[in-house]
Amino acid sequence: MLIANQKKKENIAEYVIYMFQVETIIRSFDFKIDDIFDHYICVMTSIEEAREDVKKWYLEIIAEMTEKGLKEKGHIARVHEVMDEMNFLHNTLLTSLEDTEYQEIHAEAGGYIQELRDKSGTEGMSDIEICLTGLYGKLTLKIQKKEISEETELAFESFTRLLAVLALRYKDFKSGNLKFQLNN
Repeated sequence: MLIANQKKKENIAEYVIYMFQVETIIRSFDFKIDDIFDHYICVMTSIEEAREDVKKWYLEIIAEMTEKGLKEKGHIARVHEVMDEMNFLHNTLLTSLEDTEYQEIHAEAGGYIQELRDKSGTEGMSDIEICLTGLYGKLTLKIQKKEISEETELAFESFTRLLAVLALRYKDFKSGNLKFQLNN
């Protein structure tokens, strides 16, 4: 099973961050599938049959990114669709459903979300996309072995908590197990 499919089943937030990483890998190899195959897929995948499946999947992503003009930035449709679903559920948990745990966690993260939105100039970005982008930024900083300030680490921790609960609610929603209790 492809890692993306496994992540999509188990933790939707991890899936989106993984897809951000895939898009970055494709861009870093300048959309050249042979280079991606030789220097990434073969290193990450030991079974020959699985390598071919992964290569085919990367080719699909490359084609979509090329078709949509995502050479330098942006996300493919399947990533936007999931983020839209997550954002819809996020807004529903905050407004229509009685989910005080989620509301409290969002309130704790709210200041950090707004701070990142202000610093990055992403006014039109949803709270959920801000959190996902922030955590992907943390991953990038760690890979580059850059220091993360204590305050920034607190922000990342609040994003992680929010997305962890949202991912659980999303999984429950997709399986039909989310209990809808309308506010009175």
